[in-house]
Amino acid sequence: MTRKAGIVPTQRTILLVDDSPDYTEASRRLLEREGHTVFCTGDGAEAIEVLRSHEIDLVLLDYYMPGLTGEETVARLREFNPHVQVILQTAYAGEKPPREMLRRLDIQGYHDKSEGPEKMLLWVDVGLKAAFAVQLLHKSRKGLRYLLDIAPDLHKFQPLDDLLQGVLWQVAGLLGVTSSFIAEVPPSPAATGAPAAQGFVAIVEGEAELVVRASTGRFTTRSRVEHCLPSPSLEAVRRAMSEGRILVEESSTIVPLRAGETTIGVIFLDQPIVLDQHVELLGIFANQAALAVQNARLYALATMDGLTGVYVRHFLEQSLVRDLRLAFRARLPLALLVVDLDDLKRINDAAGHGAGDAALRRTGRVLREAIRGSDMAGRFGGDEFVLVLGQTDLDGAELVAGRILQLVGQSSVTGPLGEIPLRCSMGGTVVRPHEFALDTLPRPLPHQYFHRTSRRLLASADEALYRAKKAGGHRYCAGQMVDWAPLSEEGPTGGPTGA
Repeated sequence: MTRKAGIVPTQRTILLVDDSPDYTEASRRLLEREGHTVFCTGDGAEAIEVLRSHEIDLVLLDYYMPGLTGEETVARLREFNPHVQVILQTAYAGEKPPREMLRRLDIQGYHDKSEGPEKMLLWVDVGLKAAFAVQLLHKSRKGLRYLLDIAPDLHKFQPLDDLLQGVLWQVAGLLGVTSSFIAEVPPSPAATGAPAAQGFVAIVEGEAELVVRASTGRFTTRSRVEHCLPSPSLEAVRRAMSEGRILVEESSTIVPLRAGETTIGVIFLDQPIVLDQHVELLGIFANQAALAVQNARLYALATMDGLTGVYVRHFLEQSLVRDLRLAFRARLPLALLVVDLDDLKRINDAAGHGAGDAALRRTGRVLREAIRGSDMAGRFGGDEFVLVLGQTDLDGAELVAGRILQLVGQSSVTGPLGEIPLRCSMGGTVVRPHEFALDTLPRPLPHQYFHRTSRRLLASADEALYRAKKAGGHRYCAGQMVDWAPLSEEGPTGGPTGA
């Protein structure tokens, strides 16, 4: 709505409901001079439609109108909106609504039109202040509920980069909840597109270097914080991290992530968070996010190989036993691939151990790209890797192997004499679904039974890898499929009779 020069908008919206055109027009002009946005209707039914389709802070409602009366209009309004503030307006002192009705309909007051415009403006101020308090309480409650709802996603075990990208989406959801009285928690990122607030999450790595690990919008192409921000904003980030508090600038909000007394990272949003209550909610979220990030980092240290980004041997061996147990219960195949980087010693000798590390790092990246999120890749030591592929038969294992051979064959590392192409050899095998009668099996199944099966899988895949190496390398060979050994008290010598 167009404003006259000198009028400062209040960002507050009023619905004026009155069947007198003259009074409506005079009141509209008065309220707009105060900076308010005003909607006008002449009857209760039309007012209900406006209230369903617009965000209204205060309703000035005529007590007596043809059609729906003021009381009937409020009764219908409260069926779908318990928060909007209502001031009834009366034309005569005899229409003064009883106190019992004010309590019953949750009406904030009434105004006698004969008392003049100043009294009306007084009631408007009272109603808008009440609206602000009610809306703030409601938004804070929704924000806290949102924080409780997202807590399981924050604290589940997941790769650190996935967690950090999720943190950005969850901040966007929190801002959506608190930025508007009628806002709802947004659906999945795929359905909504980029969040309104662009930003990034940076983590302290090495010698206090801030590395961007998750980002949206214009920050997605940057990897260092100093490349993302101008000097004043960069200095504000450092100040927020040093002081350990949320810093709201003219065009941004900076949220340090602190685990105890240590600042482990920062969330940067290119949107200022104005209200103290919203900053407080953001602080609660930041505490949860920092704890989740710290746990994810500790989890990664215990389970991930720092050079290649795949799981360490001990963790993969445990996971293989777990996945074998699941495959047994569901009677599904499970494939295992052993991958060996060809000629790593030659790369180390020709280009140095830095090039060898780069070759291993690239191989780990290829393996992570080639498998599904439910599969696992681990480093068994040196230049050997193992992949566990659930619900995968021999054809599926061969398909994954072909993808790995292609990706590795397209890779190289740089040495003193130029690029050195990478090659790898693979052997694979599959454990076939069993045909045991489930009601004859012991409960629980012996843990060592699955350990023995895992060793048989590894032995079969290793034998196939040896054949691939002997045939010249950079190829895949399938090993003999593995059957589940029979279960008996004496060992795997006969049919499954219980154990």
